[in-house]
Amino acid sequence: MSERGPRPSQFDETENGRLLADRVAIVTGANSGIGLGIATKFLRHGARVVGCDLRLDSDDTKRLLEDAAAFEGGATYRTVLTDVRDPSEVGRVIDEAIAAFGRVDILVNSAGILLARPVVDFPLSDWRAVFAVNMEGTFLFCQAVARRMIEQGIHGAIVNIGSAASRKADPEHAAYAASKAAVVAFSRVLALELGPHGIRVNAILPGATETPMFEAASAKVAGLRQDIVARTVIGRLARVEDQANAALFLASDLASHITGEYLVVSGGEFMNP
Repeated sequence: MSERGPRPSQFDETENGRLLADRVAIVTGANSGIGLGIATKFLRHGARVVGCDLRLDSDDTKRLLEDAAAFEGGATYRTVLTDVRDPSEVGRVIDEAIAAFGRVDILVNSAGILLARPVVDFPLSDWRAVFAVNMEGTFLFCQAVARRMIEQGIHGAIVNIGSAASRKADPEHAAYAASKAAVVAFSRVLALELGPHGIRVNAILPGATETPMFEAASAKVAGLRQDIVARTVIGRLARVEDQANAALFLASDLASHITGEYLVVSGGEFMNP
């Protein structure tokens, strides 16, 4: 089955269409893939963005830093090397964002890793490594940013990147699926706790998306791409732009009455039996 369907629609990025003008956002996992796409989308909509990752040396990151000066409406991009597993480094990112821009309005937790192995052969160290990044990193950033938002009286938005893998069973993905399912459950409880402070919390569950992580996985599993495309209704894999648009929506005032929810962006993969 060949991939089909129109290119994803673009939000109007004219002056009147900037959805995040004057907002300050932190995006983790910003060196590549979905995190990089979200940082780029937020900048186009007028946000001041702090992108953080364990590495920030990709060609796409370098290009974004070079291009950031061309964004209008106060958009600014900074990068901070960060290990999301380290509470002190998490705190440093937030301190730097507030020192530079005065506050944090939006947090997107996109940092994640995938280690695949059958459960019976899965080393405990690898299991813990997946949860340390995918779940504990999300927890640490949410906790630290929420504290600052509450202190400053900011009615902010948190968007956590889960995965459609949490809704289906794929061989050798137990740690990844379980950690992403935990992200969704955590997001719902956090939304309940932060709602009285005017802070919204939602999650995105991306389906298979054209990212370096997916390319690495598909290189190891023959026919993986074709199988996933065949299961979608739209007939193609997601593009990073699709996930970035979802994050933009949930972070913006367009979603001002949405919290404690998750949005599956998978091209309708789960509509087929």
